[in-house]
Amino acid sequence: KQSGKKAKLTRAWNKINNLKREITNRTVHEIVSFAEKVNADTIVFEYLDRFPKIKGSRNKRIRMKLQLWTKIAIQNKVKHKAHSAGMRFSRVTPKNTSLLAYDGSGSVKRNKDNFSLCTFSTGKQYNCDLSASYNIGARYFIREYQKSIPAKEWSEAVAKEPGLLRRTQSTLATLISLAGVVQIEK
Repeated sequence: KQSGKKAKLTRAWNKINNLKREITNRTVHEIVSFAEKVNADTIVFEYLDRFPKIKGSRNKRIRMKLQLWTKIAIQNKVKHKAHSAGMRFSRVTPKNTSLLAYDGSGSVKRNKDNFSLCTFSTGKQYNCDLSASYNIGARYFIREYQKSIPAKEWSEAVAKEPGLLRRTQSTLATLISLAGVVQIEK
C-alpha cells in the first residue's frame, strides 16, 4: 500500500475515473433507451475523434482531455450498444453544425447572457443545440442519399442545388431543397 501525497492523488484519480465511468454508462443507457423508445433506425453523432492541440494552463488541458475522452468513450459505447440492439450508428463531420442556422440563412450569433440561445441573421432567436441537431441529421440524410444514387444523378442534383457541393455547409434547408429537386426529377 502507498501512503502520503501519492496515495491521496491516486485515490482522487480513482474517484474521478469511477465517476466518469458511471456518467458514461448512464448517458449511453439513456441515449440507446430513447432511440429504442422512438424506434430509431440509426443513431448519428458528430465525428469527435480528432481535436486541435489544447492551449492554456495545465489544469485547463487536463480538464479538456477528460471531457474529450468522455465524449469519445460515450460514442464508442453507444456504437456497440446500438449494434447489439439492431440499430445502425453513424458519424458526420462536426464542422459548422452549430455555426450555421438550420434554415439556411447563414451564420448564427450566440447570445452572451444565455449561450444556448442564438440569433439567426433573419433576427429569429432559436436554441443552438436544436439547430445543430437538425444540421447533423440533415448531413446524415444527404450523405446516405448521395451513396444510394449513381454519380450522374448526384451531379445533376448538385447542378440544381449548389449547396450540396460542400458537405460542411449543409443544413436542414439544403436537405429540404434536395427533396424538392428529387421530387421535380420524378
